[in-house]
Amino acid sequence: MPDLMSNAVSGLLAMQQALATTGHNIANANTPGYSRQTVNLASMQAQFQNGSYIGSGVQVASVTRSYDQFIQSQMNSATADNSRYSFLQNYTTQITQLLGDTQSGVAAQTQAFFNATQAVAANPTDLTARSTFLGSAQALASQFNTIDGQLQNLDNQIGQQANQIGTQINSYASQVADLNGKITKALASDPSAPPNDLLDQRDQLVTQISSLIDVKVTTDNAGNVNLNVGTGQSLVLNDTATKISVGNLPSGLSVTLGGADITARVSGGTLGGMIQAQGQLVTPLRNELGRAALVLADQVNQNQAAGTDLNGNAGTNLFTPVSGFAPQTTAMPTNQGTGSATGSYTDPTLLTGQTYTARYDGSNWQVSTVPSDGSAPLSVASGGTLTLPGMSVTFAGTPQSGDVLNILPTVGAAGKISVVQQDPSGVAAAATGQPAGSRDNTQMTALFNLANQALVGQSAPGANNGVSLSDAVNTAVSQAGSYAGQVQLSAQAASSTLSNLTAEQQSVSGVNLDEEAANLMRYQQQYQALAQSISSANTTFQSLLGAFR
Repeated sequence: MPDLMSNAVSGLLAMQQALATTGHNIANANTPGYSRQTVNLASMQAQFQNGSYIGSGVQVASVTRSYDQFIQSQMNSATADNSRYSFLQNYTTQITQLLGDTQSGVAAQTQAFFNATQAVAANPTDLTARSTFLGSAQALASQFNTIDGQLQNLDNQIGQQANQIGTQINSYASQVADLNGKITKALASDPSAPPNDLLDQRDQLVTQISSLIDVKVTTDNAGNVNLNVGTGQSLVLNDTATKISVGNLPSGLSVTLGGADITARVSGGTLGGMIQAQGQLVTPLRNELGRAALVLADQVNQNQAAGTDLNGNAGTNLFTPVSGFAPQTTAMPTNQGTGSATGSYTDPTLLTGQTYTARYDGSNWQVSTVPSDGSAPLSVASGGTLTLPGMSVTFAGTPQSGDVLNILPTVGAAGKISVVQQDPSGVAAAATGQPAGSRDNTQMTALFNLANQALVGQSAPGANNGVSLSDAVNTAVSQAGSYAGQVQLSAQAASSTLSNLTAEQQSVSGVNLDEEAANLMRYQQQYQALAQSISSANTTFQSLLGAFR
């Protein structure tokens, strides 16, 4: 039956919960992912008494969190973008520092090598000029080796870090799945009493996953949050998490989820940044430097073999012969068969700088360029040999349908070039047939002119419609610098977007300590007033007792 005492007690209990919630907000003001909670009060059902409905006091209808699903969704997307560009910005900065500029880096060293031929051409019998020329060749080879080695080291670091990221994603996904189970159980018990703290923890985990890999978030009526990667591959489904696996192949990172290769579908988060760095910067750069190194070795060696050295002997190789190089071929870890491929170079000047993917369709290997140039795939049976621009590839083994091989024609070649001619008198400056001690400079002059011949990437032998060696190296360096500039602008925009969304999210969900302090005072005053009501009820009760004594 409603009365002054019971109404006041209901109010005291409600104020106790309001004060406790306010204290909870204050305690979690700096907790990442915490959403401010609010106690929602409602009057208790009135009771009919003496011809009227008399109020029965107050009750806590619910405790809700200040939360905006739309903002949270934008935050997850912005977090994925910001993490991707943050990694790319840091990575491209390291690479541009390695390359140097056209005045001090590998491009300058290439030009210095060709310039050194002029001193030998001016005085073909001078051993000092010849030694300087060999020293310049050695410096250029060392520069190619150093840059390719450092790029390889950075690539290895990506692999190690990516493996750790895969472990983190699996840990976070497992926690999300566990929280799904707890949250759905709580909501099934009482749909009007959502477990706010568990919901915040789950949202924070989803944000952390988004910083590592882009995920699509969906919810269901039971309270589950389901996470998908790529085109719908499930990372978390209800209370079950699927493990993700990350490996680093010579062709780049390989990401599998539940046994399916999803590498091409990962575009956000730190992991997406890593894949982008490899596919759009590291691999193309190593490809171009490797192609330039191969053409350099091939053409300089041909020049030397066609001449005569200071002792009157036929010229020999200056650099490592092209026969000592081979394209890299790697099998995807998801392959079920034993298919493999080996390659050799036929004419490095015809290499296009592209990489290739071979996919077995159950009958033949279908070989396509990466990125696709729009042409139809070339078909070759297992055990057959395929002729590609500048090289040939032979396939072997027993592949299974769906197996994939990656073919990297020139990646890593810059790290293998070396100077094999150590004797200054062994440099072939004169044309073939010239006697010992000849002052003929035919080969040195031709070698100097080689710098400006458009041999790299020509369409056919002797077509001279490619780019020069110097331009090939300069282009690789300048493209890396341009890419780094674009990444920096994108990184600034992504960071600004995330900052704006964070501020908007905090305006909705963040704890304002001034507001909470005001709430404390308000609830305390109401609590004191209710306590006074109880005191008044007690006084009235005592007066009534006294009247009947």
